[in-house]
Amino acid sequence: MNNNPTVLKAEELWKVYENGQHKRLEVLKGISMEVKAEEFVAIVGPSGAGKTTLLNLLTGMDVASEGEVWIEGTSTQEMSPKEKSRLRNQKMGLVFQFYHLLSDLTALENVMLPARLYSYLSGKALLTRARELLEQVKLLDRQEHFPSQLSGGEMQRVAIARALVNDPGMLFCDEPTGNLDSETGHEICQYLKMLCDKHKKTIIIVSHDDRIASAAHRVLHLEDGLWKTVNSPSQS
Repeated sequence: MNNNPTVLKAEELWKVYENGQHKRLEVLKGISMEVKAEEFVAIVGPSGAGKTTLLNLLTGMDVASEGEVWIEGTSTQEMSPKEKSRLRNQKMGLVFQFYHLLSDLTALENVMLPARLYSYLSGKALLTRARELLEQVKLLDRQEHFPSQLSGGEMQRVAIARALVNDPGMLFCDEPTGNLDSETGHEICQYLKMLCDKHKKTIIIVSHDDRIASAAHRVLHLEDGLWKTVNSPSQS
């Protein structure tokens, strides 16, 4: 049992869209959850289940119609967009399916980018940190390559290194293996698990792929905006 403190809590999250004809589209329907420090949680479900919407609410990239989110005990409900941006930069790392690397920056420059905002790192310290992370993901020899010169798996590893540059406690991943072949996707999953087990990161990952569950401590199943089943840990 994980007796670590709760680092993320969501209570009764609703996300509702309304059009001019008074029709309601309920994407999330009262979702509540808690995540402990150093826990690896997989949120799985079919396309359209509301997984990405939930991740956007948890990270403050979108605003809930109802409900509240706490990060390390602090509510994000009344935060300004700038305060949420700072929170993401300092407390969270974000990894996306399509990498979101800047095409005109090298791998090294992409990794360094988040640290240029709100970071205590600068100059040689930042350069050293970025290179260390690229070495961890086995891409130090590709540091001067641009995204167009990298494979999908390499771009995703650069994106993970970028997400870690400010040493956040939590890593949020949106379909990080969805654009990769099965072997590369498995390698990414194992690396994320290592970050949790060895480097004590909290991992929250959403995916339509049930195989993601093999790397997680806990699996939450989302369907039609509601929790369906919650599996007890089968791996550690």
